[in-house]
Amino acid sequence: MGDTKLKTAIYVRVSTDEQAKEGISMDAQIQKCKSYCDARDWEATQIYTDAGQSAGTMNRPAVQQLIKDLDHGKFQNILVYKFDRFSRNLRDLISFLDNIKKKGINFTSVTENIDTTTAMGEAFFQMIGVFAQLERGMVKERVKLAFDKKAEDGGALNRPPFGYRFRQKKMIPHENESEIVKDIFEMRSRGINYKDISDKFSIPISTLYNIIKNPVYVGKIRYKGKLYKGAHKALIKEEIFSKINPSHLGEQKLLIKDNK
Repeated sequence: MGDTKLKTAIYVRVSTDEQAKEGISMDAQIQKCKSYCDARDWEATQIYTDAGQSAGTMNRPAVQQLIKDLDHGKFQNILVYKFDRFSRNLRDLISFLDNIKKKGINFTSVTENIDTTTAMGEAFFQMIGVFAQLERGMVKERVKLAFDKKAEDGGALNRPPFGYRFRQKKMIPHENESEIVKDIFEMRSRGINYKDISDKFSIPISTLYNIIKNPVYVGKIRYKGKLYKGAHKALIKEEIFSKINPSHLGEQKLLIKDNK
């Protein structure tokens, strides 16, 4: 008959201050966890220890190794002495528990009496999943609101295009590149083809095309199909931009006019 014991990874953590104040030593945590496993006939296959580590972040050596090992199916259960040994950041904890639930891995705490191998523990996991989904939704809403507000204020939403740089969170013209951009638009307005412009400035034609079509150079920010007046300095006059973008002339004029 094969071994049917639940393979369990034990995780323990202590910081120097906590050990001095509370007396929750690594050895004490390990012993409690091992006794818990013995009482339930679980097999403690691996012990992960983080000494002198804060629980405020998941960026801890043993936690990162545990995450790698769980992805390789080395155990079916994680056991801790207390939840706060694993994480004191509720968002990190909810995200982690939601992730391992999808992988079919249990999580158990000795002192909080949370055991996801039981019906009550499974209900707890379901609640964690609800909170994780709620958190993801709230994050999306906050990001959307932040981007909407930034667009309305004329702030850059992506990395600055050729010709600009970020300085103190503001998009400003790059001394050399901005002059090249002006030359590109001027040459194109005189009917010079993309290949000749590409050869002159050693810029790929695909990049030139993106530059020519980008309304950021007339001081606009494109967001969700609309143009907003940008907070940055324009490099090109709207007349020149419209002249060399005839296929978008009506659309561009309408949007630029509406957002003045």
